[in-house]
Amino acid sequence: MKPITTLPLVGLVRCDGGDGIAYRTDAPVPLDVVSGLTRESWCSRLVVTDASADGIFPAEFRAMCVFEGQPFVLTGLIGRRSD
Repeated sequence: MKPITTLPLVGLVRCDGGDGIAYRTDAPVPLDVVSGLTRESWCSRLVVTDASADGIFPAEFRAMCVFEGQPFVLTGLIGRRSD
């Protein structure tokens, strides 16, 4: 895949590490969009971590994906709901 690409549901993502097997979202992704990844055929596994109680570490997600025949890991911060 390209260094910068657009994925359905999450939008713009950037290559994270230069090897093309890890991508990170540009902006925090709303919680309802993250949960919607489980219904996407190109996303096979989703792991979500909670934010720390003191707010130092935000909530994040990591998804195992295959898009256009290319396997990769998608990571990003979780933001507020979009509604």
